Amino acid sequence: MEPDPYADFHSAETGGPFQDCISCGLDLDHDSDLPYLVAKSYRRGECIFEYAICDDCRSNMAQEFSSESRQALAHFFEKHVNVRERSIFLAFGDEPALWIEKCASCETPRNQLESYSLGGVLLGRNMIYDPYPLCLCGKCEEKIQGLLSQKTRGIWDDFVDTHFDGPPADVEDLPVRGRPIPF
Repeated sequence: MEPDPYADFHSAETGGPFQDCISCGLDLDHDSDLPYLVAKSYRRGECIFEYAICDDCRSNMAQEFSSESRQALAHFFEKHVNVRERSIFLAFGDEPALWIEKCASCETPRNQLESYSLGGVLLGRNMIYDPYPLCLCGKCEEKIQGLLSQKTRGIWDDFVDTHFDGPPADVEDLPVRGRPIPF
């Protein structure tokens, strides 16, 4: 049996694909033709934070972010992630491993990173490419967090507080003092 090329985007808790949107509970595998984002944060090789959110819920949350934060995020990716070059280079492969083998911003290999996050957009059991999937290292995540307004950080913190029982045991291990990157 061949290994699952999407295993990096499965739940670390269950070992299988994510089943439900963290926000609305939509069945991501059976009930929807709606794409969804999987976001996972790692520290020293261990997954410390993960979720899946449908595109509608993700879009609704993103609309709540301040316009300054949305512009800052777009500018960061435009300046630090060569999306066009990345798309051309990776267009010939449909294996997510190529897309996440290094930080999309600074290009440090993932196997050399102490902390990083992965983001991927799926439709059922299939990956949607360009600009995702991607990997961002902890240092680049800190740069991104520094660009976000207080309003946006508050919205993100509310999302985390609402959908997670409490801080993980190793909250100091989360990137940027408890704030995973809002993909």
